[in-house]
Amino acid sequence: MPTADQIKKYVNDERVQDIVDIAAEGGITYWAITPNDAEFAGLPEGKTWTIVEGIEPHPLYPPFNEGREVEAVHYLNADDIRQAYAKLLDLDQDFVCEEYHRYIVQSWIDRDEAEGIDVCMVDAGAADAIVQMAIFGALVYG
Repeated sequence: MPTADQIKKYVNDERVQDIVDIAAEGGITYWAITPNDAEFAGLPEGKTWTIVEGIEPHPLYPPFNEGREVEAVHYLNADDIRQAYAKLLDLDQDFVCEEYHRYIVQSWIDRDEAEGIDVCMVDAGAADAIVQMAIFGALVYG
């Protein structure tokens, strides 16, 4: 198992941002919605990202979602994502399916000194799992 220093070195700030971007572009969109100005404004010091758990009207299917409903607002920083990644990298983890686990493990295997982990191996589902682990400590959705 990698040390915390190794995780921080290879899951660097740029790679963490990549994971959050992958999640936001497709991984978490079935349970998270776009933060509004007030939710962004609530960002505590030391946190970087605002994730809003809830539903909102869909532009193509308005009759099926009539209003915006917020379950909770979560704030994350890079260390939250790194810790979640480390938990899912563990070979004995039992949080995610074998497929997503393989993607995360392969991203670690393919890491390099200059770039860090290979985020090309982290698809939307794996990024979703990492964000859920960072927020909930487990997979709650999907």
